[in-house]
Amino acid sequence: FYKLFPSLSSATSGGILDRAVEAEDRKHGDLLRLDHVEGYLELSAKTKIYFATAVATWDADFYVKVDDDVHVNIATLGETLVRHRKKQRLYIGCMKSGPVLAQKGVRYHEPEYWKFGEPGNKYFRHATGQLYAISKDLATYISINQHVLHRYANEDVSLGAWFIGLDVQHIDDRRLCCGTPPGKSCLIQNY
Repeated sequence: FYKLFPSLSSATSGGILDRAVEAEDRKHGDLLRLDHVEGYLELSAKTKIYFATAVATWDADFYVKVDDDVHVNIATLGETLVRHRKKQRLYIGCMKSGPVLAQKGVRYHEPEYWKFGEPGNKYFRHATGQLYAISKDLATYISINQHVLHRYANEDVSLGAWFIGLDVQHIDDRRLCCGTPPGKSCLIQNY
């Protein structure tokens, strides 16, 4: 009822990472390859491509995005998603709202900071980018509208922006809040 597949690639085609990924895919058949060039400023584009590809490839109730350095308790994630299975237009994650960073050179700088109002304003509520799930109807919306959805510098902000004017149910599940390295993990607590 949900698909959770990593998407991996390397900058050097045919390199050691690519060979390892190909061997893993031959063995398990559980990797999704996207036609995309990796880069921090391209994460929003990758997110659009991922959801469009996933919804076209697999019929699932939810599509999950997980950073490759995050450890997830799959059973607990599955239990979480089952509870919401019959609902529509769901956006599940560790919701946050932080300052819009206008200063160049800082991590998470937003070049289009002026679109968010006066200096010092905060972003609208959105899920952190480490782990979130969206329902099939929202993934379909992204797929259909991917060519007109605006990309901000930060992928999690972009996803939240795509849903801001829609009738979307935001579910703030604190179990999806991930730690920071080392030991970055999510969904390890059952509460």
